[in-house]
Amino acid sequence: MADNQLVTIASYTNPFEAELAKSLLEDYGFEAVLLNERMMSMYPSIAGDMYMIELQVPEDVEEEAKRILTGLEDTDYITSILKGESALLEGHFKLTSGKHSKQYIEKIKVLQNPEATHNLCKRLASRLESYEFDCVVGPAYGGIVLAFQTAYVMNKSFLFTQRIDGEMSIRSGFDLSKIKRVAIIEDILSTGGSVNEVISCLQKSGLEIAVIGVLVDRSGGKLEFCAPLESLLSLDIPAWDPDDCELCKADIPLSKPGSSDKP
Repeated sequence: MADNQLVTIASYTNPFEAELAKSLLEDYGFEAVLLNERMMSMYPSIAGDMYMIELQVPEDVEEEAKRILTGLEDTDYITSILKGESALLEGHFKLTSGKHSKQYIEKIKVLQNPEATHNLCKRLASRLESYEFDCVVGPAYGGIVLAFQTAYVMNKSFLFTQRIDGEMSIRSGFDLSKIKRVAIIEDILSTGGSVNEVISCLQKSGLEIAVIGVLVDRSGGKLEFCAPLESLLSLDIPAWDPDDCELCKADIPLSKPGSSDKP
């Protein structure tokens, strides 16, 4: 018998989540392997009913690795996903708010990976499950995919808002007759302007805001709304008005990644 056998400390049906947990443990210096990963990748439609992907570590670090894995917070997971999808950018960026920043989160790189998006929405759903609401709302365009997937995970209804002639409005055709309370889902929160537009739009339609969920809060928790704010990751990233931008003063070239329908 080997002196230091591998033991299973967690099991997964989702290959992406298994790889993420393995990567996080390796970041902490643990040796980790995945058992049955190849079977799941070759036969995804049937393997989940027969096998689980097992995350294994050497027996002598079992308890320590379990504690690390159990203690990992949403911030660890979302940061790993953002880095893994090359979505955390450094430079000199113009945000949709008009302000300038040294960091930018390219959410499209995450949304392009359905597994990454699904895992983020599952974690967001777990943060919202204690709130009572009928429907999940996302603003076009970035919030639509996130709100739809979160609604699917939570078995809630879904609708989205969009700007029409510069004013945030509920997309025509949605039936509001059975909707009383809603959760708003947004991708990146910077100044809170877009979220406040959505809040005003929904309130004009007689809907009550139960909670606001975001993937990343760039304000570091400084913003307040009419409902509780739940964020998976809170970052205090400086953002300057163009006239006060330190990066402009240093003659660092400005870029405007992404696009927005915001006027």
